[in-house]
Amino acid sequence: MLRVPIAALGISHHLVSLDELAALSATASEVTSALEAHPDVSGFVLLSTCNRYELYFDAPLFHPSLEAVLGAIRAALPPERADLASELEVHAGQMAVQHLLEVAAGLDAMVVGEAEILGQVRDALASAECHNTPGLRRLFHAALTTGKAVSSQTDLGAAGRSIAAVGLALVEQRHFSLAGRRVLLIGTGNYARVVTASLVRSGCTDLAVYSRSGRAERFAASHPVEAIPSDGLISALADADLVVTCSGHQHSTPILTADLLASARDSTSSLLPVLDLSLSGDVSDDAAALIGVDLINLDEIGAHAPASQSAAVLAARDLVARGVDTYQHLESGRAATPAVTAMRSHVSQFIEREIEAAARRYDPATSAAVARSLRRVSNALLHTPSLRAAELARAGGLDDYQHALQTLFGIDVEAHS
Repeated sequence: MLRVPIAALGISHHLVSLDELAALSATASEVTSALEAHPDVSGFVLLSTCNRYELYFDAPLFHPSLEAVLGAIRAALPPERADLASELEVHAGQMAVQHLLEVAAGLDAMVVGEAEILGQVRDALASAECHNTPGLRRLFHAALTTGKAVSSQTDLGAAGRSIAAVGLALVEQRHFSLAGRRVLLIGTGNYARVVTASLVRSGCTDLAVYSRSGRAERFAASHPVEAIPSDGLISALADADLVVTCSGHQHSTPILTADLLASARDSTSSLLPVLDLSLSGDVSDDAAALIGVDLINLDEIGAHAPASQSAAVLAARDLVARGVDTYQHLESGRAATPAVTAMRSHVSQFIEREIEAAARRYDPATSAAVARSLRRVSNALLHTPSLRAAELARAGGLDDYQHALQTLFGIDVEAHS
């Protein structure tokens, strides 16, 4: 069977609607539980954002691993959404590496160069601590390194606008300057921090936050916002000039409904812009249809996302290509590790026997000097063969190297791998 160390299965906003992405995102817990102990999956990292749902997995054997991941996702989807499993794209080997590095660089985002994706990649890796592998960690660290390079070395990173920033810009274009306005944040999800920072930079200092899950006080303790109590939502809606929903959680029912808004605002109230940054949709359809509400959701933000300069995109793609090459170079050299380990283990057996013999024959100071000398000579002799093993691994000649070890020294590399 085909051996592919790392593969990915997923989909983004390019191919499915945000509603369909929300359905996939809701499977995260069930998919994680199904794969954590699956014998065909060594480890995995789930990257689920408002733009994408992607699961990167360590594949000892590609096809069984792929079927295990696909089966877990399909089983977790509700019956009416089961067809989404057939829409998922597969990236294997180098293509998976390149795809993740492009994602981390912001090249595959709804808003090219958006600021949030690097943190989302970092959070995905941290969340997978209990079920990832050294190979996945190296890949995600390579992606983070490339993403940071793109952010700091290209205009894509400097000029990249976040989804939240594009949404707030739409509010200003349609309605009013944000400076001095009363803004109500609903939710304390991933975008709440970003929105808060953007609003403060815009001169908006009258900020309040409401959380249906009870996290408002904790969020307010570390951000310049006022926490709204659990029974204060209607009053906060009545006072707000702008509402931004960013719960970051899947809810069985929307937070903002037509009845709730009708209780808070009447016909004399001014038009209320509502910026919905939640993947699941925190605003119900009937609320969005109200005459007194102007809903700006992720679909509309995507339609108004600015085109990035081609020079910045080309520079970012060049950094991604270099990042892929560096990762592949290092990983191909790692293929020589079992051979090098076996060779060093073989030699060290003889060295340690000589050191033990010297300890029996000589005084401690002399035997210690003999041990240092033998180990120094051993390391010097093994240095060049170790480097050569890595070079041959990158050039595709590792099999010949391993055969030579077996022929000359009787070293069985497979037994040490």
